[in-house]
Amino acid sequence: MTDYTTTQANRTNPSAAWIASIRSKYPVENIIDEMFTRKLQKRKETAGQNMDFTRLQKPLTEFLKAETGQTDLEVLDLQRLSGGASKEQFTFDLVWRGPAGTRETRKLMVRMDPKESIVETHRLRECQVLKAAWGEVPVPEVLWIDPEGEQLGQPALIATFLEGTVQPTQPEEGEKMSGVGMYFNPKLRAALGDQFVKILADIHAIDWRKKDLTTLDVPEPNSKTAVQTALGLWERAWNEDTLCAHPVMERGALWLKENMPVVETPVLVHGDYRSGNFMYADDMKINAIFDWELAYLGDYHDDLAWASLTIFGGPDEEGKLLASSLMSTEEFLEKYEQYSGRQVDPTRLFYYQVLSFYKISVIAAATSIRAAYSRKTHLDAMMNFAGGIGYLGISELNRLLDNAK
Repeated sequence: MTDYTTTQANRTNPSAAWIASIRSKYPVENIIDEMFTRKLQKRKETAGQNMDFTRLQKPLTEFLKAETGQTDLEVLDLQRLSGGASKEQFTFDLVWRGPAGTRETRKLMVRMDPKESIVETHRLRECQVLKAAWGEVPVPEVLWIDPEGEQLGQPALIATFLEGTVQPTQPEEGEKMSGVGMYFNPKLRAALGDQFVKILADIHAIDWRKKDLTTLDVPEPNSKTAVQTALGLWERAWNEDTLCAHPVMERGALWLKENMPVVETPVLVHGDYRSGNFMYADDMKINAIFDWELAYLGDYHDDLAWASLTIFGGPDEEGKLLASSLMSTEEFLEKYEQYSGRQVDPTRLFYYQVLSFYKISVIAAATSIRAAYSRKTHLDAMMNFAGGIGYLGISELNRLLDNAK
């Protein structure tokens, strides 16, 4: 067999030696190494994602009885939530004795790993970051976690369920995949835009040193460590998951390694801050920021580049592309400087734009297709559809690299 054929065979049926070689090549955070290694070790398991979510009812009930010490609680109306490209999500009514000691019903949600995801993440990290953000910015309250899936079958967290709108009614084309190209009418843009930027500034202002964030590696200030491990994650994911080699991805990884900026003072980076990952209530107030699973300690320019990525933008009535479908990129960056007191460095912003398109290309053109190919996701049609977005990302990555100085 050729080296390429051997590598593809190892990606499908990873040997211990191949896993060890992958681990040695790419610098990643400790928790990332742990979960990526576990993903590869489990890849040999029988394919097929169990769609009968009613089987969750009994283990969920037993888990909550053990966590609360209430043997008479009930789990009712368990339902799968639509949407969500990376995790399985369910809602249910918990009937129990509340904090006041009286019998009450509370609507909650379960966020659970599929067998393989469009992006592999760690539930304990997401739990810790959500708890760190609780009280600082609008997020659901995390109540319980099964970090290794020992009780629920797959790693999962349970949080409060919040009512609101994630995707407003679209004019013609129906629902958008995971917030791609969403449309907000002028009234919504006026109401939500400032909030969107202000909350991002507030996230970056969180004093993460005072939070319980043991699953996050702390990079040295005034170093490139945060960038090295952030890039290492996506380069490793590409080399673990892709079904085919691509010269633009090799070119992108090389450029990103050669041009790493120093991160003077790391901040809590959300990692997926954009339209589709926030919700607003009837009063047009943003009441929840979602999908913290990619959070890490790094450069705030990463969130700025991702939130203003063209692939997540939508046009206004005149056809002008808006950052996260809310405002022009120029206005977004100006408002961020105003609310955060931080300066936006165009050179660093460009670097993270390149990293962002590398990242979206890995997610959509490699990992999502791998999950569908392996039949380990309940969203196989969406995962295959995402492949097209991935190759659009590769095209944009190539364009940016052509314009790099």
